[in-house]
Amino acid sequence: MELRHLRYFKAVAELLNFTRAAESLRVAQPALSRQVRNLEDELGVRLLDRNRVHVQLTDAGRTFYAHASKVLAQVDLAVASVRDTTRGVGGRLLISNDWRLSIHVIPETVAAFRKLYPGVEVELVDLPLSQQLATLRAGRAHLCFQPRESIPARGDFATLPILHTRIGLITARTHPLARRRSVRLADLRDQTFIRLTEDHNHDHHAYLVKMCRTAGFSPIIGTQQASSLEALLAHVGSGFGVTLLPDFVCPPAHPLVSTVRTDCPEVELCAVWLRTETSLLLAHYLEILRERTQMPEAAACGGS
Repeated sequence: MELRHLRYFKAVAELLNFTRAAESLRVAQPALSRQVRNLEDELGVRLLDRNRVHVQLTDAGRTFYAHASKVLAQVDLAVASVRDTTRGVGGRLLISNDWRLSIHVIPETVAAFRKLYPGVEVELVDLPLSQQLATLRAGRAHLCFQPRESIPARGDFATLPILHTRIGLITARTHPLARRRSVRLADLRDQTFIRLTEDHNHDHHAYLVKMCRTAGFSPIIGTQQASSLEALLAHVGSGFGVTLLPDFVCPPAHPLVSTVRTDCPEVELCAVWLRTETSLLLAHYLEILRERTQMPEAAACGGS
């Protein structure tokens, strides 16, 4: 059974006339009659009672007509959706992000995109930073958001910088350093650092080590490890140690911890996507993102 069998039968069922149905389909009437007979033979039932005077649906024909109409409507909808997608006005845009992070530009640009392209379904994929690049490679998202430190210097990703953020020292509110307005990283050599577990985010541990070594010492990494951002802040707030986080990661009014400015270099947060991605939906979203962030054209990761 093929789609043409359903279309031929539907035309006859609606017009109840083989000649007029053949004209509407622009096929020869004998060919139309033959296709309907083949359909009946395959189903093993008569769908139409016909003679030289009239054509009439049987009970089986009425049942089959209802289902065939739904199938053909779904096919037509699929065809229209594909055409809308290729024109960039339909389909589904997949945006991966850790939605716990306070990055206002992302929901703002998503809202602007949805207003401009109401026919596009936007799916927000909620993942930790450490899993997002793999999601891009697997084709389960169009783009994600990553600190440049986490993006391979040479590879298959393109980037668009969307913001620069300071790195803060996160301490318990009762910690002596919490009363400081700023602190030099070199003065933290005696502090114990709490990190995210490598299963959750290997990049956090690597970043702590890199920053401390740049300041002239190797960090003391505490035995307490956190499997989530919430756990990390709870460990720090409980006095097990301190940590370093970008401003957009730590909630500004957390009840357990304080943020102290450091002399660490600022972190650049980027929108990231595969350089081979040709989606018009992605191109439309990036256009909005560039406009809102007033950043230059995207560059291949590692480029100038």
